[in-house]
Formats: sequence, C-alpha cells, structure tokens
Amino acid sequence: MDRARFGRLSGFWAAAVIFFSACETDLIGEMMPDEAPETFSVVDTIIRSGDDRLESRVVIQWWGNDPDGFIDGYEYTFDDPISEATAWQFIRSQDSVFLLQTPAGQDTADFRFSIRAVDNEGIRDPTPAQVGYPVKNSPPTVQFTPGPDDPTLSFPIVKLFWAGSDPDGQENLSRFELFLNDTTSGPYPLDKSITSATFEALTPNVSGVTDCRLYANASEVPELLTIPGMRVGEWNVFYIRAVDESEAKSGYVSSDSIFIRPARTKILMANAYSGGSATLFNFYHNQLTSLGLTDYDTLTLFDPTAPQQLAADNLTQERIFELFDLIIWFGNNAQSSLSLAQKTTGKFFGSGGKMLMSIYISSSFDQQSDFLDFTPIASLVDPVDTTLLLNSGAQLLPLQAGWPTLQGTSIIGVVRPLIAQIGAEPLYEAELTARDNTTLTLSPWNGPSVIMARKNDAAGNPNFLLSTLEIHRLDGLGNLNVFFQKVIEEDFGF
Repeated sequence: MDRARFGRLSGFWAAAVIFFSACETDLIGEMMPDEAPETFSVVDTIIRSGDDRLESRVVIQWWGNDPDGFIDGYEYTFDDPISEATAWQFIRSQDSVFLLQTPAGQDTADFRFSIRAVDNEGIRDPTPAQVGYPVKNSPPTVQFTPGPDDPTLSFPIVKLFWAGSDPDGQENLSRFELFLNDTTSGPYPLDKSITSATFEALTPNVSGVTDCRLYANASEVPELLTIPGMRVGEWNVFYIRAVDESEAKSGYVSSDSIFIRPARTKILMANAYSGGSATLFNFYHNQLTSLGLTDYDTLTLFDPTAPQQLAADNLTQERIFELFDLIIWFGNNAQSSLSLAQKTTGKFFGSGGKMLMSIYISSSFDQQSDFLDFTPIASLVDPVDTTLLLNSGAQLLPLQAGWPTLQGTSIIGVVRPLIAQIGAEPLYEAELTARDNTTLTLSPWNGPSVIMARKNDAAGNPNFLLSTLEIHRLDGLGNLNVFFQKVIEEDFGF
C-alpha cells in the first residue's frame, strides 16, 4: 500500500472515532434565542387631503416573516398612541375591510392602523407596521321607489317604498328620517332596516290636518309614535332623508304628490270596469238614491284613463276596504276583480262588512286559481262543446221567497252558471239557451243554471251576494229597485 493511500485511510478512521465518541455524550454548545417575527404593510405612507381623502370603507393588506418558525396570526389596533392598555384584535388573514367612521358631526378624520405578527411561539413583533389613513366620510343617499301601484288619488291610508345606500358601506347607514309635507318640523326616525311604511290617518273621515299611525314594512302593529301633518282633502308630499353613523345626512327627497281624500261615509261604490263606466255609476247611484242612500264614497280600480286610485299594495288596499261597512262592486273582468277582492277583503268581512258584487264571468276565466275561495261559488259550470247564452227577454227566476222575478235586457253571449259553496244559498236561476259549438244549433239549456248566490257570516247573517251576470242588464221588468231593496235593506240592514 502506498503511503498516500495509507494516510487517507488513517484520517477517515480518526474522524469516525471522533464522531462516535461525540454521540456518546450530550451536545455541547449555547442555545440561540427565538427571534421575533417582522411585520410589513403593503402601503407605508398615504398622503391625501381635502376631497382627495379616502372613503371610510378601506381595504388594508399586510404580511409577516419569522426567521426561525412560522407566522401563526396577526394582531391589529387603531389606538393612537399605543399603550399598555391597548386592546389588540387577533386575525389570521392577511387583509380585511375596515369601516373607519368619522366622529359624529365631522366629515374627516385621521386613523392610524398598527399591525404586528405573532409567531408559533407566541412571540409578537415589537415594532408593529403602521399606516395612517386620512378618511373623508361620504354622505348617504336615499330615493323613493315604485310600489306595485302608486296612487295619485287615495283615501287616507297611504304606503310608500324607498331604498337607501351609503358609498362607505351599508353598515355605515344609520337610519332614515321621514317628514310629511313640512321638513322644518321634527323628523320621524326609522331604523335602516325599514324600507317601506303605511301612513294611516287617525281621523280618516274628515278633511283637515291629522296625525297618522305608521306601520313599518309589512307590520300589523303601528309604531309607538304618530307622525303629524297629513292633510286630508288636499295634496300631500312625503319627504325622506338618510343619515349615516357619523350623522352625515343626505338631501331631502320628495315623493310624488298624492291627493288624500276623506272616507266620508261607510258605503263604497267600487268601479272595477276598465273604462266607459259613467252610465254604470249613474245606474247604481239611482238604485242607492231610491233607498235614501244619497251619500257614498267611490273608488275606480282598473280604468287606465282615470287617476290611479288603487293602493300601493294589497295590504294597504285591505286597510282601505276595512274603512267601509258596505261595498257595491261592479266590473267586467272576473279575474281582475276576484283576484283583488280575494286578497284584500279579509279584514272587511272579518269586521262585519257586507258586499254586493256584480261581475261578468266569461269563458276565459281560470277556474284553477283560488279566486273563488272567499265567494259563495264553489265552481262554475262549463259544459263540453257548448256555450250558454242569455237571450233578450229571458227571465231570471228567484229561488228564495219574496225576491222579484228579473228579466234580461240584451243578449249576453257567454253565461257561466255557478255551483254554490256548501252553506251558501242559490238566489236566482236563468232561462238559458245552449249553443252547440260544433253544429251551431240552439236549444233550451236544462242543466245547472244558477247565476246568483249569497253566503252568510259566522252569525248566520247574509254578508256577500255575487252575481255572475251584470245586474244592470237585468232590468227588463223595471223592478231592480225591488231587488236592491231586498239586498241592501233587508239582507244587509242599511
């Protein structure tokens, strides 16, 4: 073996001996202390002034490094200066959105954000990263929004809808302030969660200035305070403004003008025709006048040529109908009338109201709906391949004693007889003609032919009479005044 190779082997064994000797005893040396983490902010300095300041909703980002471990999370504070009493908030993410609200009455403020990393040993960065944020609060906004219907002419129960927003974030929105006709009076405050309200006059039957009950959103219970200033018998304007957490206010926003009229009487004539109904008003006026009922209120529901009078939503319309004790409802579109009445007359009937409804039900009526549930009608007769007609001069025969025989004055091309609900009473059946839709031949109809029925309230008193034929077309014998006397005076007690 040459000398060089022998020397290399000797060195190897010497190193091996030293290594195994060291493994037999504890390591000898001095432990290095755990190093603190370091924290960094994406932005070091923000210099803005005047209108160039930041909005109060800011996004802040940061990160940290730990030379001998890992970052477990971060702690932040907006305290300035930082002291031993400072409360730090823990967070694990490396960014967040903060709402920096300016103090009440101030639209600008400076905030100092401090963030420090915390490592896996619980050691905190002794030199937190800090950034100053110059903030300018932005005022909120609000606007009235359309309802399902927006009346121009209304009884003194009115509903309005609105929406508010804040460029600094919806959480910065504090409340709304309402005013009725006068913004110099004290505002009516409402929580920001309220986006609609119903205003109900305390004295709905007289003209003049009155306080209102206020129902928030769809609540059935009024707010504790009343709002003053509704002018019954005049045009009214509602005002609203939004207020944020720093007390910054939006400008005043006004509603469309609404003429609010009193509900002067307990009788309502509801015209549900789509137009051209002046003669019908006269017809019903003459019938009421013959009974000595010369004073009543009127409501136009579906005439597009008339000022909008239907309430903003069904809940409000229900409250309006509840103002009356008797409703005389006439129309030529069964689906529109029955759909509306089914949704809006529950309280009216529940408080003892009585209704005479005369509507034209055609073959296009959808029987699969629930429109009939509140009526005396269980179902409608619909013979297969047959159309039922009422000829001019055909009679309508009473099914109850003391009611007059009636007679048609014109041909009615489609007649829908009814099957009465259990407990309801059929009142009239008609002499109908059947037309075979295949052969177009005519013959007397011998099937169900009831066209008028009534139902009773819980006490057994008649409270709802419905005719599937327009009553004003049934005066061929000139005795409808007797019919109305039976309905209005004897059945309904007016």
